[in-house]
Amino acid sequence: MKRVIVVGGGYAGTALSRALDKVADVHLVEARDRFVHNVAAIRSVVDPSLLDRILIPYDRLLHRGRVRQGTVTGVSAQGVRLADGEHIEGDIVVLATGSRYASPFKPQGDSTEAFADELRAVHAQLESMNKIAIVGGGAVGVELAGEISTAYPGKAVTLVSGSPALMPGYSDKLAETLAAQLRSKGVSLQLNTRVDTLASPDRPFAGSLDTGPEEAGTQLVFPAMGARPVTTVFDQIPGVSRDSQGRVVLDAWLRPAGAQHLFALGDAAATGDPMTIVAITRQVPWLSKTIAAVLAGRPLDSLPPYRPWPMRGILVPIGPSDGASVLPVLRNGVQVGKWVTARLKGRELFIPRYLKEFGYDGATQ
Repeated sequence: MKRVIVVGGGYAGTALSRALDKVADVHLVEARDRFVHNVAAIRSVVDPSLLDRILIPYDRLLHRGRVRQGTVTGVSAQGVRLADGEHIEGDIVVLATGSRYASPFKPQGDSTEAFADELRAVHAQLESMNKIAIVGGGAVGVELAGEISTAYPGKAVTLVSGSPALMPGYSDKLAETLAAQLRSKGVSLQLNTRVDTLASPDRPFAGSLDTGPEEAGTQLVFPAMGARPVTTVFDQIPGVSRDSQGRVVLDAWLRPAGAQHLFALGDAAATGDPMTIVAITRQVPWLSKTIAAVLAGRPLDSLPPYRPWPMRGILVPIGPSDGASVLPVLRNGVQVGKWVTARLKGRELFIPRYLKEFGYDGATQ
């Protein structure tokens, strides 16, 4: 059986590894000891008890393949090299290195224990302070404002964005719907307001923004200014280039610089999709089917190229019961409201789904 090496144990890498587990000898390489379901990390800021269910061991993910804990320092179409010097040979290599985000929404290092400790510390800060400022009007900032205002209705929450509307890149209708819901929860929106410097751009801090009278004085400030692709490992591939977001440019079959038997997907890859889980639900089925065909002897250029979602879909809960979403169906997508958003994501944040996919139906151990 031919070997497929998948680098990165986030959403894209684990989903692809599971999809290929029946047709290849899959080796998933990941530096962390547990999968971090960071979609639910936003709510964990107000409810850290969720940590026991969103840090999930990898040991039950694959039935035939294996998960290797290690850091990849070198890559080619023939395999990968680990920090300890080991070289793992493979017939196909897939890079799914993901993205970084400010703490506590994604780990800043490889220790999931340190990530959990930091999230609990942020929760304690949140409980002790009455004024909260969130810098960033994208999905993470909007969801965090919704979670805090739902769990702590007595706290003064301000969402600051340099854009004229929430959710840059999405429709005015979605932005207006979410803005109205946040305001109904008492959240103050400071749009078109740039924050040029932050005392700490990568983690929450107690300080002042001084962007207006409401933001003066000490408050707990959450940076939520977007994901940054993790692409360092791509530097060893000749001819690699990046787009304006820092994502690696791919060809029509999701190969960086047209490298043979070397593919990429997820947040680090410029697939034409946004950096969302919704995007992965299109990329993984296509790439798993394509790789299976290549392993069976089909020439890659005889297979259909990848086509991204025709429009940008996203699910944006505001607490367990509110929110709005755009489903990537039809030409312009379909916007849905509170009830559908809660059913699809807001109530459970996909936690039961991921526990089941990783072989854990209850709390992790």
